[in-house]
Amino acid sequence: MEGITEGVNNLNIMDSSASNNNNKKNRIQVSNTKKPLFFYVNLAKRYMQQYNEVELSALGMGILLCIFFFTVMKS
Repeated sequence: MEGITEGVNNLNIMDSSASNNNNKKNRIQVSNTKKPLFFYVNLAKRYMQQYNEVELSALGMGILLCIFFFTVMKS
């Protein structure tokens, strides 16, 4: 029980509006139907030059494309 209360005490709560504004700049929402894979690869390269990191977001079947996209970017 002490571990749980210690974890709750160490919890860091951030303002969601402030964090969303910062994350939206370098977030790519991947879809498996709208754009081809290399569109996302080129976009991520551009974001990496600007922000030094990229956040990938996907839902449903887009997650598979997102994982494949990540492996392409990794190599």
